[in-house]
Amino acid sequence: MGSTEKDYDPAWSTLPEHARQVFLCTGPRCTRKGAQQLWKTLRRELLARDLIETPAGVLLTRTNCQFPCNLGPVLTVYPDRCWYGVRTDQQVQRLVVEHLSGGQPVVDLLLRPVAGDTTDV
Repeated sequence: MGSTEKDYDPAWSTLPEHARQVFLCTGPRCTRKGAQQLWKTLRRELLARDLIETPAGVLLTRTNCQFPCNLGPVLTVYPDRCWYGVRTDQQVQRLVVEHLSGGQPVVDLLLRPVAGDTTDV
């Protein structure tokens, strides 16, 4: 298994420009709740606003389980330390407009789990 010139592409050694990093869980439970479709909506909305890998934009990353699964699909925004439960394309669109573009967290989508609560939301 030898290395090729492609293994040393400078783009793979450069941090993309971004103001925030957004993680969307695409683990099994969140995927069952529609995370793949929400990923497509999130990416489309960010691209439409030129917010992917730009100085004021986001670095978009899919993850496996972030917990709490019962409140997902889970989306986190750093360095803002905001954890969201997003379930619809409209919620994703609001999150992009209000938080990722406008800078204001979407309070009614923030996760605030109750200790010991296992209710599937």
